[in-house]
Amino acid sequence: MNGTAQVALDPDGVKNGDAAFHRAFANALMDENPSAAPAGFDPRASQRFAIYRNNVHRGLQEALAAAYPVVKKLVGDSFFYAMAAQYMRAEDQCAPSLALYGGGFSSFLAQHDAIARVPYLPDIARLERAWLEALHEADAPAMAASDLAGLEDRLVDIRFTVHPAARLTISDFPIVSLWQAHQPDHERSGPVTIPDRAETVLITRPYFKVQIAMLDAGATVFARQLRAGLSVGAAFEDALAKHAAFDVTPVFAQLLASGMFGGFTVGE
Repeated sequence: MNGTAQVALDPDGVKNGDAAFHRAFANALMDENPSAAPAGFDPRASQRFAIYRNNVHRGLQEALAAAYPVVKKLVGDSFFYAMAAQYMRAEDQCAPSLALYGGGFSSFLAQHDAIARVPYLPDIARLERAWLEALHEADAPAMAASDLAGLEDRLVDIRFTVHPAARLTISDFPIVSLWQAHQPDHERSGPVTIPDRAETVLITRPYFKVQIAMLDAGATVFARQLRAGLSVGAAFEDALAKHAAFDVTPVFAQLLASGMFGGFTVGE
């Protein structure tokens, strides 16, 4: 396309600030043609729009890079920013805060043809998104083991309310090991061997600091069922049925200490 692309716009839209103008402005803002501008802009306005457009694009791409630093390291800067440019045009909804931009990035990666050769990448993005959401989630007190004092005989009947910052990310790939290997402190210590296994990460923020813990297969089933609202007894039975060696005592203690729970009820 030659010249300056323009999106059709009723001149009264600018004056009245109606939805048609906003749509035309947004469409021109995300048009692939770098010269795109809403119809009706004079040349000076079009030049200013181009500057604004460039700033918006760069800002969104840098926000995505800040949200997914490990994904960026794994694919390299050039490829990441090329994907970021595609993503910002393809997304249906945008978070009102740049700090939470990129909510659909893992789904975008899962459908991206070029990512087929690195099938673990969407799950790395899911882990990074979970970490980001946990960081920005609402503050709330986390349960401690002492909150269950006196209920030792009724533990099997307890159902937990999950803490708002708790996230569980389950993958067929070693996403925790990959994520940890690309953290600054690990990178300075030299090469790390990545195991070939499925990994689950529990992300919590019990004391205003995001924490991660890796769960084994039995603990994953137990934690997932507790998150779904099952009682401790029912979750234990399910985990034991799937993993005969499951030991509930250390796992239950780990989940309580992690800050995964925000409250509980006893019985139905």
